[in-house]
Amino acid sequence: MSGSIIKAAKADAKIYVTKGGFESLIKISTPSGNMSVNATGYATKHHINWTPDGLQINTKNAHVCIDEKELFEKGYPVRNNNQEISLTGHKIDVADSSEIIKNYVVKENFPDETLGLIVLILGDRL
Repeated sequence: MSGSIIKAAKADAKIYVTKGGFESLIKISTPSGNMSVNATGYATKHHINWTPDGLQINTKNAHVCIDEKELFEKGYPVRNNNQEISLTGHKIDVADSSEIIKNYVVKENFPDETLGLIVLILGDRL
């Protein structure tokens, strides 16, 4: 995709995620631990969710949003042999609001291949 509006949207999205004032330092490591890089992205964690019946429950939701191009430029393996984004099982370290580093594992990845961003749904790393 190469239209001028798409190019502008990609640039705006990258600014928001990497240097728009909401960014966090995110360390991402391969499942084997043989490679890790620091990336800048958007991180969030909250403890509110909803049941299928619409009832509020207390459960942890954590995710990060990172720029695929930044990982690619650092030589980090983002795609599998079928050229699909595949980061399930990778490890994430990111500080919470108290600047305490929390350790997670990627449970799901949701790429936006229009903007080049990847949302990683995180679970606790044991």
